Amino acid sequence: MNNDNEQNCSIVAGNTFIAHVRASDGHEQPLYDHLTGTAKISKNLATKIGLPLAGELIGLVHDLGKYSQEFQEYIKDSITYDNYKSLDLDEDEEAEILLKGKPKRGSVDHSTAGAIYLYKQLKGLSTSRINDSTQEKIKIGQGQLLADILFICVASHHSGMVNVIDKEGNEYLKNRKQKIEGKSHYQESLTNARDNELFAHLDDKINNQMLGEFSKAIANVLNDKSSKDKQKDFYIGFYARLLFSCLIDADRSNSIAFEHPDQAHLLDYQRPNWQTAIDKVEALYEDFANQAKNSPHNPINEQRTHIADTCYASGQQAQGIYTLTVPTGGGKTLASLRFALQHAKKHTLERIIYIIPFTSIIEQNAAEIRKVLEEKQADGSFDGKWVLEQHSNLEPDVQTWQSKLIMDNWNAPIVFTTMVQFLESCFGGGTKGVRRLHQLSRAVLIFDEIQTLPISCYYLFCNAINFLTRHASSTAVLCTATQPVLDNLPIAHNGSLNPSTEIIGNREQLATLFDTLKRVDIHDHTQTLRDLDNLTAYIEDNFQEYASTLVIVNTKAWATQLYQSLSASIAEDELFHLSTGQCARHRKDLLAKIRSRLDQGLPTLVISTQLIEAGVDVSFKSVIRFLAGLDSIAQAAGRCNRHGEMGDETGASLRGQVFIVRPDKENLSKLPTIELGRNKMSDILHSLRLPENEGKHLLDPDIMTEFFKVFYTTEHATKEMAYPIKNKNGKSSGTETIYGWLSNNTTNPVVNNENPNRLKNGQYPKLWQSFMDAGRAFKAIDAPTQAIIVPYHKAGVELINDLHGTLVSDGEFYKLVHKAQQYSVNVFPWMLQKLQDDKAIVMVRDTGILTLNEQFYDEHMGIDIAGKGKLDFVDFGM
Repeated sequence: MNNDNEQNCSIVAGNTFIAHVRASDGHEQPLYDHLTGTAKISKNLATKIGLPLAGELIGLVHDLGKYSQEFQEYIKDSITYDNYKSLDLDEDEEAEILLKGKPKRGSVDHSTAGAIYLYKQLKGLSTSRINDSTQEKIKIGQGQLLADILFICVASHHSGMVNVIDKEGNEYLKNRKQKIEGKSHYQESLTNARDNELFAHLDDKINNQMLGEFSKAIANVLNDKSSKDKQKDFYIGFYARLLFSCLIDADRSNSIAFEHPDQAHLLDYQRPNWQTAIDKVEALYEDFANQAKNSPHNPINEQRTHIADTCYASGQQAQGIYTLTVPTGGGKTLASLRFALQHAKKHTLERIIYIIPFTSIIEQNAAEIRKVLEEKQADGSFDGKWVLEQHSNLEPDVQTWQSKLIMDNWNAPIVFTTMVQFLESCFGGGTKGVRRLHQLSRAVLIFDEIQTLPISCYYLFCNAINFLTRHASSTAVLCTATQPVLDNLPIAHNGSLNPSTEIIGNREQLATLFDTLKRVDIHDHTQTLRDLDNLTAYIEDNFQEYASTLVIVNTKAWATQLYQSLSASIAEDELFHLSTGQCARHRKDLLAKIRSRLDQGLPTLVISTQLIEAGVDVSFKSVIRFLAGLDSIAQAAGRCNRHGEMGDETGASLRGQVFIVRPDKENLSKLPTIELGRNKMSDILHSLRLPENEGKHLLDPDIMTEFFKVFYTTEHATKEMAYPIKNKNGKSSGTETIYGWLSNNTTNPVVNNENPNRLKNGQYPKLWQSFMDAGRAFKAIDAPTQAIIVPYHKAGVELINDLHGTLVSDGEFYKLVHKAQQYSVNVFPWMLQKLQDDKAIVMVRDTGILTLNEQFYDEHMGIDIAGKGKLDFVDFGM
């Protein structure tokens, strides 16, 4: 940015216009400084998506309305109210301030003015006809589309992306553009800002450079012959969301740097020297090779080496979408890192992001990479220079000034986050998740256990990945042993995942790999329905025979019931329970005990929900799995004889034993996808009992592909894939979907989407999206969750005490919040409400961060909503 104008700016020199006031010392941030600082950051971020000038513009004018007298009075009244006791006022003056009260946050609109300014500057550009017919066609409507996108970005930066048209057919965007002066303060703010010479130096850029930049970016979408018209509408909307993300992060980052100058350096990010990381990883694989030369023949380790070498070579290939189909226990965490580092170096990418299905395995996978790349400190921790872990979402739904400043923006070379956080960043409402979205550009995105993707998000996910890989310079790698068929979804006009490249090779090579890594026998015991007593006895018999048994169930209710039932006959030190009701640190400690006992050959019985299936590195001699989809059965089998370590007295290899069972009562009505997978799996098991299928192995890749194809064509799956809008009872309310709202929106009562005709005539399309309605309706899981920090062990108790005793303005507070990720549990609304009703929850001042009282956390089970160890739970029918 050109800051020469600052010297001529009497307004800034006198600090007349204020953007923010620092809580710790009352220091005022000049509005000019905030706007130009935000513009500089936003421009840099938007460069990654080819729109640096657009990023600069929206940053420069996003708070233009703060130049109004009404806003300046608002902020000064707020300062007076917060500090009246230190102002040496008499009783009457104090009474007047208290009677007036603190101004309501958000009561003065300061975002519309900047949005209107950009709209007026841009809407009419390039609508005039010119001689070259090709240029004429591509120019028509360009200024209008750009103006609308930038208007939405600026107008939305406190609320989340606003609707173009809402679900009832109200033309929100049109009405917002016509907001009266008394509420928008457009003319007043513009006059004051022009006196300030705030953006006069951008006029030339708007007229001569902006449209060229925008045209180049959007033309890539419009000229994509492989995309359907509906997909193109979605992609243009996603461009708007990415640009919006750049503004949100820039605004928050500038605010953090002002509010906490001692923490400002944490916002700096330079692309790392990927070769440094490559050298460390390759040294590790050299050690593996040397160990193999001096060790007995091990076919599993040989296959792991083959997988890693193939990933290394593939990292040199072009950007795009890749699949990495590897049997469980194939070493894909380090192998995928090997690919990602080579790829990031070759294509000068910014970061590597691992997207994990559950928080339960983030630390395990992150630790595996930390051990290779980071230096260990004296206290046993790692230096944190490479890896960032996001275990849960501690930010509240209702944002405050303070909570906005503690949001994590994935500003690290290698990030571990969850699929929930990824999806919320792409499609969620508000501003808390979208801040991180731009980090998904110019990145390697590694999706671990991709089969756990919620079925309602299939079209949203596939089209987001298509956009990120084709228009945002990213590469996606979909990793799993049970690869879903995302490139051939049933509704053609909704699109599917763009063609991908399998890193391992063709079907024959995959089949050979899976056959080599075959380590278990699978037994179908589902023809007998079993009640609690029968299952308890069945598990006891299995445990007596193998002394190393993992039981995986579909619901927390069954996990609780079985744990309590088995505790009557199994020694306390031999029996373990794992579920998402425990914080990450709790599960880590339990898994450490479990692994230690397994390594020592001590009797170990674990009752777990499906969280253990997604990549948790444990290995049992026997696994009992409640009937579920084939993908779940395969993942459960991956916890059995995981490393091929089982053998008899002679040293001959033995296979692990997996048993599929079915309880007599199991209400999965709140888990319809699991229920559907269970039913289709029952059909497959019936088919495999037929004589002509004798000898077929359940984990054959071809059987897995067939399972997904059958699964996708069911009525439930087909209806769910576009995220249908549902009523309070969970029933679809009609033909409306979130994918529709974010693309052509043709179900809207007033939308007359003529974009296909406009495209045929060489014109730019229009926006029709219901962005805000879609964001409010979207939840990555069926019910929203809120993270609560729990008092697990002494460290958890001390952490909670420190959070309540540390000022938010203290730099130490942010370190505590980061540490708290390990001690947090995500709870559903009904549980949060019950805990609040029982006075079990305390908020850390006005941050929105919640903590749990000690008596509501059990050392075995985790959160105990009854309190004092009563282990109450909601029974959804078992």
